[in-house]
Amino acid sequence: MRVGNLYPDFALDQINEKVFGKIVGKMINLTFFIWSFSTSSETIYYVGNFIETFWMPDTPLLALNILLAAVVIFTVRLGLETFTRTLEIFFIPVLLLLIVFLISNIPEANIQNIQPVFEDGAKPVIRATLFYVSVFTLSPVMFLMIFLSKVSERKKGGKAFYIGTLIGGIILILVIMLDILVLGPDTTARNIAPSYTMAKKINVGNFLMRIEAIIATIWIITTYTRAVMYFYVSVVVFSNIFNIKDYRPFTTALGMIMVFYSSIVFPTVSSSGKFNKNIWLFYVATYGLVMPLLLFITVKLKNIIKKHHHSLQC
Repeated sequence: MRVGNLYPDFALDQINEKVFGKIVGKMINLTFFIWSFSTSSETIYYVGNFIETFWMPDTPLLALNILLAAVVIFTVRLGLETFTRTLEIFFIPVLLLLIVFLISNIPEANIQNIQPVFEDGAKPVIRATLFYVSVFTLSPVMFLMIFLSKVSERKKGGKAFYIGTLIGGIILILVIMLDILVLGPDTTARNIAPSYTMAKKINVGNFLMRIEAIIATIWIITTYTRAVMYFYVSVVVFSNIFNIKDYRPFTTALGMIMVFYSSIVFPTVSSSGKFNKNIWLFYVATYGLVMPLLLFITVKLKNIIKKHHHSLQC
């Protein structure tokens, strides 16, 4: 929010060039492009791997990745307004279904599954907490490519940004907490989709049961949203690096590379787990924490130097 307010008419990549100069700014933007592009590819992999594991084990992963990537590419080509209006339609049904899912799992919860607390000390708990907190506090740096530069009502946009981050964090914490309370820590840790497994246990009066397909659909919609955002940011940053105003011509070419990269990014499921555990936090913190702080401090120092220089002249 602070960085966005420094230059409210500019997107993040433009702010980088304005603050650090064209050459250094473009170099930073290139690494930012690599991060957003690689993360969009990883997101495509996660969806494809989930569908292959639970629904279509005989279907090649590449075919599933192509299907989702095609939808992502098509969405980005249609533009930001079409995408955001689509999310407005999805938001309420997804939120209501998530609430039903969470409430339906409460009877299955067992408080003993979280005991003993701090069995291995505080370090693994803090490390895991930082990982999950990074998902909804550091990843949103990509919204600086949209906010504030493309938002007409900036005060309302800022409020909505805070509320959205808060809702996302609360949902993530509640889902993780229920996963552990219902399935136990060992099953949750070993399972690539614990919430999907948890949904299979729901049975309310022998009437509401077997809703895992609904939960999987919700997860695919929300993950699709994440993939679109990362891919949109990567395409826009890439086009701006070469001073090309229209990003759409790059969507197909970069989309094809994204499909190829998604099929090789993680050789095995365990390798994706190792990446998330050991690398992701430092990777996302570089762009979600270090870069914004560096921008903010540099701008403030420049303003102090300018004021001091001006006062000396006077």
